[in-house]
Amino acid sequence: MGSLPDCLTDAADAIKAHGFKKALIVTDKILSQIGMVKQVADLLAERGVESVVFDGTQPNPTIGNVEAGLALLKDNQCDFVISLGGGSPHDCAKGIALVVANGG
Repeated sequence: MGSLPDCLTDAADAIKAHGFKKALIVTDKILSQIGMVKQVADLLAERGVESVVFDGTQPNPTIGNVEAGLALLKDNQCDFVISLGGGSPHDCAKGIALVVANGG
């Protein structure tokens, strides 16, 4: 198994290979502030994959968090979701992906 940077690079390569064009990165404000989100966005951009960031996830995400992320995804025509962070971003990203995958 590769180091974290290798894993991120491999993931970005796989995203490009599968033909995805624009990511919704679901995270929290702290990971945005410390630059982790920028690193992921930069890896994607190097491969011609655009990204939009939703960092409004709260602890124990609410329906409002999911709706806000979903609106951002739709407004920006994102075709996939990346969950970056701990439990709350993961839960919010799962909610967004679940709704959009089921026609919401």
